[in-house]
Amino acid sequence: MTGRRERAAAALTILLALNGAYLASFDSATILYMANVVLHLAAGAALFLLLPIMLSRCSGMGRLAALLLAASALPALYLTVKGNTLDQRAWLYAHIALAVAGVAALCIWAWPRHRRFRRLPAASLAILGLLPASTHFKSGVWPDPAGRIRNPVSAPASMEEEGEGPRGPFWPSSSRTNQGIIPSSYFLDSEQCGSCHKDIYEQWRSSVHHFASFNNQFYRKSIEYMQQVQGSTKPSRWCAGCHDHALLFSGKWEKPVREQIDTAEAQAGLACVSCHSIAQVHDTMGNAGFTLEYNRLHEIAASRNKYVQAVDRFLTFLNPKPHRRTFLKPFHRLDSSEFCSTCHKVHLDVPVNNYRWIRGFNDYDNRPAICRWCSRRIRATGTDSYIRTGFPAPIRR
Repeated sequence: MTGRRERAAAALTILLALNGAYLASFDSATILYMANVVLHLAAGAALFLLLPIMLSRCSGMGRLAALLLAASALPALYLTVKGNTLDQRAWLYAHIALAVAGVAALCIWAWPRHRRFRRLPAASLAILGLLPASTHFKSGVWPDPAGRIRNPVSAPASMEEEGEGPRGPFWPSSSRTNQGIIPSSYFLDSEQCGSCHKDIYEQWRSSVHHFASFNNQFYRKSIEYMQQVQGSTKPSRWCAGCHDHALLFSGKWEKPVREQIDTAEAQAGLACVSCHSIAQVHDTMGNAGFTLEYNRLHEIAASRNKYVQAVDRFLTFLNPKPHRRTFLKPFHRLDSSEFCSTCHKVHLDVPVNNYRWIRGFNDYDNRPAICRWCSRRIRATGTDSYIRTGFPAPIRR
C-alpha cells in the first residue's frame, strides 16, 4: 500500500482500534467520551468508503484484512439503526471480533512490507486487547468502594458530626452533593425519562415517591407548621433531604415554603434522578446520608429543542453504557435494602426538635434479614448502642 488513500485507510484502522480501546475501557457520561463515540462512528464510515480501494489494490493478507473490516461494518450498521442495547449484544460481540481480526490481519500483512509502519498496527492491536482487559480486571479486583454500601468503623456521636456538619448547606440533613447547589430543573424532567422507560414512568406517576413533597397535603401542613414554630427554615432541611430535592439542592429551601407552595419545584415530589443520581450511600444510619451527583450532560438531555433531543437519544442508544453506569449503581441491585435505608430510617435530635434524640421511624433494622452464608432467615438484634446510632446489629453481614 503506497497510495495516499491506502495510507489513509490504514491510519483510520489504527485510529478506530485506539478509539475502540478507549470506549471499551473508560465509559463515562462526559463530553469527551461522547465525542469519541461520534468519532468512532464517523471514522468507521470513512474507512468503509475506502475499503474498496484496499480490496482492489491488495492481495493475500491485505485483502483478507479489508474483507474482515468490511464485514465488521455490517453489525456496526445494524447497531447504529437498532441501538446497542443488551438484547443486541451478540451483534456487538460480532463487530468487535471481526474488527480485531481485521486489525490482526493488517498487522500480519504490514509486518514484512513496511518497517516504519509495521509497529503502529501491532501496538494498536496490543492496546485494543490489553487496555480493556486491564481496566476490567482492575474494576474486578479493586472495585469502587462507593459502589457498595458499608458502614464505617465508628458512628457519629451527635448530629453535628453527621453529613457535612453545621457548616454544610443542607444540614441537619445528612445529604450532600458533588458540587453544592444543583439547578432545580434537574429534578423536573422525569417526563424525559418516560420517553424510553414508559412502564416505569407510569408506575412512578402514581407512586408515593411522586407525592412525597408539597403535592401531599399532610406533609405540606407539617412543614408549614414546623417552619412557623421554629421561625427558621434550617431545621426543616432535615425533612427536605428525603422529601424535597428540587427545593433543597437548588438552594430555594431558604425561602419559607408557604411563599412558594405552587411552584413546580414544590410540586415535583421525588423525581427519577432523586434516587438514580445517588452516587454513594455513606452508611445505613439513614437521615438521607447520601451524596447526589449532578452531571452537566443533563443540560443536553433535558433540552426542549427537538434536534438536540434526537441527537441525545441517538447517542444514548448507540452507546448506552455511560447512561446505565450513571443512573444504575451496583448498590441499586446488590444492596437494595441498604440503599432504601438512607431515607426509610430516620432519627432527630436537638438541631431539629430543640429537645433530644428521638427515633423517627425505622423500616430497615426491623425487617427479617437473609444470612448470606447459610441462607437462614434471621432477625437482626443488637445492643442499645447499635440502636442509638442506627447501625445494624453485629449479626448482619
